[in-house]
Amino acid sequence: MDLYKLKSFYTVAKLGSFSRAAETLFLTQPAVSAQIKDLEYEYKTKLFDRVGRRIKLTRAGETLIGYVKNILDIYEESHFAVNMLKDAMDGSIKLGTSVLPGARLLPTIISYFKIDFPGATFSIKTQKSASVVESIKQNHFDLGLIVSSECKLNKQELIERVLYKDRIVIGVGNNHPLAMRKSITVNELSNMPLIVSLKNTVSRQALDRLFHQYSIPFKIAYEIESKSMIKTMVENNLGISFFSTLEIRKEVESNWMHTLEIEGDPLYRYTHVIYHKNHELSPTAKAFYNFMFDPEKQVEFLKENESVQTDCTD
Repeated sequence: MDLYKLKSFYTVAKLGSFSRAAETLFLTQPAVSAQIKDLEYEYKTKLFDRVGRRIKLTRAGETLIGYVKNILDIYEESHFAVNMLKDAMDGSIKLGTSVLPGARLLPTIISYFKIDFPGATFSIKTQKSASVVESIKQNHFDLGLIVSSECKLNKQELIERVLYKDRIVIGVGNNHPLAMRKSITVNELSNMPLIVSLKNTVSRQALDRLFHQYSIPFKIAYEIESKSMIKTMVENNLGISFFSTLEIRKEVESNWMHTLEIEGDPLYRYTHVIYHKNHELSPTAKAFYNFMFDPEKQVEFLKENESVQTDCTD
């Protein structure tokens, strides 16, 4: 049996005519008739009856037609899937990313993606999370990676999904009096000189919300825009600061900094992948999006980080 016979059978059944089926398939009527006879020989039964000038399926034909439709649909779907894959192999992706996922997650993800899609190319721009969101709304990027202290962004124009979440901790210098401890309470933090980011950053928003939740004042010793400078200030014991485990993993592993858990309700930072709900992703962008959320792939490209958990629970 071959697909040509099945397609001829399905077309004759659909149109109710050998001649019209032949025209649709760009075949001669004798060729279509021969294919139907071959199919009837294979099944050892008649598939069509002639009622006057009309062609009607026999009971055997009616039974077969559903299976044939499924086979032809799967065949068409396979062509579509393979063509999509071929298109994805050599396409380009425009990405907007905030600094943290751009520096700590994206390079590893891309390196693994390129194993399967070596011809894919990337145009990447680093912006603040809010700017990435606005750029996505204006269709300047295919996909965006942003960070937030909230698990749900609730942006009506966007499709959003959490790729990665990591815990917020306190970073202190290795010679700091707190370096011997594993955790600290929010009450204790209120008396500590804090080195903080600017007010419009995710880290600062999480800090403000934490102290507001406990109705506790806090002491800002330094307000600094540069995360690199904040880390260096902490390493030199000029204060303590809030970090996600992802952004200071290398400093902790290199023994440049010590971390303390915050007792009570844990705080998390979420990395979201976003795109505009009305923007159809290109085959390459869709392949990259699916790749990032493939559980088997995540085990590979997130294995060096502390958590591959991507939901909003603890």
